[in-house]
Amino acid sequence: MKEKDIREIDVNMKENIINESDTIKWFDLNNKYLMGSAFHNNFERLPKDVYVSENIEFLKKHPAGMYINFKTDSTSVRIKAKLAGQAYMSHMTAVGTVGFDIYCKCDGKWAFLAATKINNKEYEVEILKNMDKCEKEFRVYFPLYQGLIEAYIGVEKNSSFEFIKENKEKLVVYGTSISQGGCASRPGLAYTSILGRLLDMEVYNLGFSGSCKIEKEMLDVINQIDKKYLILEVEANTPSVDVLKEKLSYFLENLKDKDKFSIYLISHFDDAMGKVNSDYKKAQELFYDVQKNYFKGIKFIDGSELIHNLFYEGTVDGVHLNDLGFYEVANKLANIIKNDSL
Repeated sequence: MKEKDIREIDVNMKENIINESDTIKWFDLNNKYLMGSAFHNNFERLPKDVYVSENIEFLKKHPAGMYINFKTDSTSVRIKAKLAGQAYMSHMTAVGTVGFDIYCKCDGKWAFLAATKINNKEYEVEILKNMDKCEKEFRVYFPLYQGLIEAYIGVEKNSSFEFIKENKEKLVVYGTSISQGGCASRPGLAYTSILGRLLDMEVYNLGFSGSCKIEKEMLDVINQIDKKYLILEVEANTPSVDVLKEKLSYFLENLKDKDKFSIYLISHFDDAMGKVNSDYKKAQELFYDVQKNYFKGIKFIDGSELIHNLFYEGTVDGVHLNDLGFYEVANKLANIIKNDSL
């Protein structure tokens, strides 16, 4: 029997790419309504004049955590984007890496509707179609792991359209690849994005894959942001307990206006490697003890407890969270923050 393409068997497996149309009006997403962007430097996450490291020069161009809200009565919505490249990881989807997903506000809550199903450097997709002709409020989350050069929303020319700028309390997350969003299946499922929806806050994602080194330059960046909460998830990119003590002590001592926001420090997430490697387990225990007992004026969160009830099913590869892990982490963190606010 001749092998078939799954896209011939199941139409839902087809890419949602579509050709240009003169019946569509386009709106540039690089504008003042962009949320999850503290510095509004195009789609980059850090100020133009800040240099942290060569790796972060690359990673800051990934618009992880950014989103935009708008209203329209269009029966269809399109997204047109130009990125620095295609998806490139074996353990993360193209949607999460280079794609967008879209939510609609239903009964006061954000409900997921659809995602771009494409793995191109440049694309135009019809992400929604055949909707009722009535005004609805939408949110679009941006790619997690690729540089974004241009992005546009397209709606029917005879439809209404309005960007929405929200004034929400701010939460900053500084961390590793897990905080950047590796390896969520789509952008809205990074734990930072879920957390923003659960708490109704604007979250600034300062997760940098393999590059959270607790540098002074990142301290200077975070000191510029007016925030109510700061979450630190830094252990995985720190080479030793001594380095963690030295760098995080300096970081915490020099945070400005500490009386105006709460600080949370998350230790290593649960994984099964400690069950089969005693040296690995001892190293984890050292990091755990230091984070729990050494640093003052912060609230320690046991990372292993955040996904412990999943019994080691919360990751893609033993390190990076899957959607199940992200959802669990976000809900646990939301409950901790809500209880602290009571």
